[in-house]
Parts: sequence; C-alpha cells; structure tokens
Amino acid sequence: MCGARTILAMSLLLVTLQILSVSSCPPSEWAALMSFKAALNEPYFGIFHSWRGTNCCYNWYGISCDPTTRRVAEIILPGLTVGDNHRRYKHTKTTTSGYMTGHISPSICNLTRISSITISDWKGISGNIPECITRLNFLQIIDLSGNMISGKIPYNIGHLTQLMMLNLADNHISKRIPATLVNLVNLMQLDLRNNAIEGPIPGNIGRLRKLNRALLSHNRIHGRIPRSFSNIYGLADLDLSLNQLSGPIPFSLGQMSVLDSLNLKYNNLSGRIPRSLLASRMSHLDLSRNALRGPIPDVFSEISYFINIDLSYNSLNGLIPKSMVLATYIGHVDFSHNHLFGRIPVASSLSHLQPESFQHNGRLCGKPLQPCTHSRVQKHE
Repeated sequence: MCGARTILAMSLLLVTLQILSVSSCPPSEWAALMSFKAALNEPYFGIFHSWRGTNCCYNWYGISCDPTTRRVAEIILPGLTVGDNHRRYKHTKTTTSGYMTGHISPSICNLTRISSITISDWKGISGNIPECITRLNFLQIIDLSGNMISGKIPYNIGHLTQLMMLNLADNHISKRIPATLVNLVNLMQLDLRNNAIEGPIPGNIGRLRKLNRALLSHNRIHGRIPRSFSNIYGLADLDLSLNQLSGPIPFSLGQMSVLDSLNLKYNNLSGRIPRSLLASRMSHLDLSRNALRGPIPDVFSEISYFINIDLSYNSLNGLIPKSMVLATYIGHVDFSHNHLFGRIPVASSLSHLQPESFQHNGRLCGKPLQPCTHSRVQKHE
C-alpha cells in the first residue's frame, strides 16, 4: 500500500514538474530580465520585489507572457502622468497576474509590503535601459513612460522585430535614435516625447510601414524632416513639435491619405507652406512658431475639414485665402503674428472666429477686426 502511494506521489510530482517546465519562461529570457532589473532602480515601492523565482510568466509585476508560447511579450512599467498626483490608494489583495495595464493604478498597491500609498511620493524607475532587453525577441510591447530613465535607446533595439509599441515618453533619455530602429517592421506606435534625444531622424524611417503614430516632440532633434515619412501609408498622427528641425516641409506629407494630425510647431522650419497640406483631408495642422514665409496657399475646398489650423508666429504675407469659405468646417484658427493684409473672407463657416485669430498682422481688415476702407481694399486686392 505504501509503495503504491509513493509511486502515485512521484507520478504527481513528475507531472507537476512537466507542467512547470512548459509554463515557465525560457532561462535565456529569465536571465535577460534579471539583467534588466539589475540596471534599473526603484527603491520607493519595490515593484521589482515580485521578480522572484525562475518563472517570469507568473506574478512578475509588469511582465506578461504569450499564453501559447510562454515567451515574454510585454514589459509595462509606466510611471506617472499629469493628474495622477495626490491620489491615494488602499491596499486590497495580492495580485496573481503580475500584469500592469496602464499608469500607476490600484494594482500597484497589490504589492504585499504596501498598505497605503501617496502617489505624490512616487519618484519612478531610474537607471539606463540595458542592451540585454534586445534579447527578448518575442516582445510586442515596451512601455517605460513617465519614469526617470536616462542613457540611450539600446542600439540593437531593431532586433525586436515583433515589437508593436515602443513608449519611452517622459524620461531623460538622450543620444541619437539608433539606426536599427527602422528594422522594427511591425511597430505601430512610437512615442519618444519629452526626452533629450539628439541628432537627426533616421532618413529611412519610412521603412516602418505599419506605423500609426509617431510622437517625437519636445526633444533636441535636428536636421530635416525625412521625406520617407510619406512611405508610411497608415500614419495618422505625426508630432515633431518642440525640436530643432530645419529646412522646408516636405510636399509629400500633404499627400498622405491617412494623416489626420500634423504638429510641427516650435522648430526652425523655413520656406513656403506646401499647397498639399492645406488641400489635404487632415483635421489638425499646427505649423506655428517657425520661419515660414510666402502666402498661405489658396487651396481650400469642400473636402477641407480643419478642427484646428495654427499658422501663427511665422513670416507669412499676402491675403487670407478666399477659398476658406468653401471649407466644410473650420474650427479653431490662428493666423496671428504674421504679415498678412487685405480683407478677411466673409462666410457663415468663419463667423465664429475671434479677433485673436488675426491679431498682430497690421493690415488685415473686416470682421472680426475693424471694417475695411475702400482704399485699403483696392490697394491689396
């Protein structure tokens, strides 16, 4: 009887070990995550304390594995965003998923050593992103936004060819965008906002054919806007604002049929506004605070549907385009601080505009500014 029980116990143990070996992440990925952990620091809440044992697919905070392959698929460890401050969460119960789906949320309180958290005390994860992260070949999502991470983006980031989202926004990352980044052929969202990234945008960034959002604002990026952006058919949101970009705006950006939002404000862009931009179907266009010159292209039509169009603080001259009256919708407009002159077009679709939209041009007239005189209108028209 005892022998039968021993055999049964050993059989159950063998089955258990086999199940664990199948459900555990590969040793190479465990080792990569251990190196990743060693390179980073988070002393306040101890979120890395849950990274114990050899099974990184079970109860490792911020880590998620593919349920079929058991390979590490997601690293989601974002810090804070505006609005999270001064919130207070209470301890509930110990988590079993180890999966973090958003910004600091009640799930952070599931760490057993924490009973009460004041989010205003959060300082974020610091340190450098180690090169070993590029050995996690099945990663689909990396979200380390809102922390205090410094250093550079790993040079071999392009090895992660299954990556669909790379979010490193709101950190202290510096140096250049690595040339290998263009090898991320499945990347759909790239968010590098609010860092200290330098150098040019890779000229062949158009190789990221699946990219939907490219958010690179508030860095120290210089050079020209690559024309290859227009090779990305599905790109809907391009934000390159608050950088040091120079040269002309590529005409081809206005020929992108899916592009809905283009933000190039606060750069050193020069030349004329491409006609294609104002003739496009995009709804948000911000070219303010550059060195653009020449007239505003008179190419508005029935397909024009601008929720926001901001051309302020440039050196534009000439008349306000008469074709604006043809637009299906024009919401917020800012043409202020230029050298525009003549009569402001009259149309019901423009009647909501305020004087602030046209101020500091000097020689504009008509509603919502002062009435036009006959001599002024004839002089400029």
